[in-house]
Amino acid sequence: MKDGQSTLPDLPGGARPNILLITTDQMRADHIGCYENPVIRTPHLDSLAAEGVRFTRAYVSNPVCMPNRATIATGRLPRNHRTWSNGIDLDQSETTIADILADHGYHTALIGKGHLTSYGGEPGEPPYYDNFKAWQTGLMTPEWSGPYYGFRECRLSVGHGNWGHSSAHYGAWLRENFTEFADDFMKGARLSPIGSPQCYTPALPVEAVSASWVGENACDYLAARAADRQPFLSWVSFPGPHHPFCPPSPYDTMYDHADVVMPRFGREALADKPEHFRRAWRGGELWEGIGRQDVWKDLSEPQLREIIARTYGMITLIDDNIGKILNTLDETGLADNTVVIFTSDHGDLMGDCGLVLKGPFLLEGLINVPVIWRLPGCRPCTSEALLNSCDIAPTIMDIVGLPQARVMDGLSVAAALSGGAGVREAAVVEFKSRYRPELNLRSIVTRDWKLTHYAGLGCGELYDMNAEVPEAVNLYSDLRFSEHRGRLERMLLDMEILCQDEKYQPKAHA
Repeated sequence: MKDGQSTLPDLPGGARPNILLITTDQMRADHIGCYENPVIRTPHLDSLAAEGVRFTRAYVSNPVCMPNRATIATGRLPRNHRTWSNGIDLDQSETTIADILADHGYHTALIGKGHLTSYGGEPGEPPYYDNFKAWQTGLMTPEWSGPYYGFRECRLSVGHGNWGHSSAHYGAWLRENFTEFADDFMKGARLSPIGSPQCYTPALPVEAVSASWVGENACDYLAARAADRQPFLSWVSFPGPHHPFCPPSPYDTMYDHADVVMPRFGREALADKPEHFRRAWRGGELWEGIGRQDVWKDLSEPQLREIIARTYGMITLIDDNIGKILNTLDETGLADNTVVIFTSDHGDLMGDCGLVLKGPFLLEGLINVPVIWRLPGCRPCTSEALLNSCDIAPTIMDIVGLPQARVMDGLSVAAALSGGAGVREAAVVEFKSRYRPELNLRSIVTRDWKLTHYAGLGCGELYDMNAEVPEAVNLYSDLRFSEHRGRLERMLLDMEILCQDEKYQPKAHA
């Protein structure tokens, strides 16, 4: 790029499309009305889906925050970008979709939760954009506004609920506008009357919580781009509905606990699962996303219902803010040339197998996420094409007219956006545990089957995805399904071999 001019050729019509990527954190696909949840109210996401393409078989590449967020940003699998676990910063040598579009004249911004660097621990060597202590000690200050992995403008919210809320740009705004809560998020909070874990109602007004802050900043950003007419890539990242389950009033009581959709299979399904499922359910151990204090065997049905009801409330709050963002697109005239993408970094077990939150349990509630694309002029439809999170960046490049990057592991699903077939025979999810090194998992999902392979262990999972309740019965050891298991194992082996890192290529014959 020279003298600020883009090297990207204009698309037909003379204008390059803007890209608005909206994400949530820890949100299941079936926690949206348009994904056949009859209780939750998400009118704005439902409207987005009605005007766009809704994918029903979209899967994360990894079921934990940092690895999958890094995958969304780079189009590369965790094994290749090396952020295979929370607590591993994305290497700054990695090229993100923001780097690529910024180099081609796009204004790039990240608003909300980034989490491409670690929250906890000592700041150590930079980068420490998201680190709590770095913000507390002045290594990071509110005057900093980027760059952040290719995003030239950055307004960060880090943490969830009372965890790290006073850090970053959101924390600075909170100290300025709602001083009494800046250092004590729990001031005046009402705890769950039935003792449901991590359930409370903060005393903060709705306009003070991070979801509202993200929505307001996103609207301001869009207004600025409408004024300067610069094409943009904006990642608007809501920190919720990640636990703790703490929506503000009136969202905390918006849903009757008796009405929520309960899991299709509960603790009874633990019987044929690998042993670590039962260990996590019994509690007292640390897992990815589950703490030693989380003892799910003691969770009562009323408490689970409250957790789900409060999660619904947090999602409806986010939906209300998404509505404001979409209205801003309409009011500024940007909607006609803006591609809107909605997804989540992963889901939540929400009672599946009696478990809540996340971890080394590659069940649909955790790995099947909502993905909605709205493109100007596209024909609305529902797509059953398989999609992985690593496919988002290559598809964006396809839409804006850039050639596919060889180092990206994902595939463009642009054909499916125009009503065509998918390009994947299978989706793959990978997970490696930092706390249980023996747990190195891969799931392969086809149209009809799902296999989870445990490297070096004698256990596994095999599910008929056409069963009435697909994951209620584990068929892995059932000899009647050995042919299906063998075929999926061979497919998984092929995909593992064919997805090795191509970042480094030979320079010569020898």
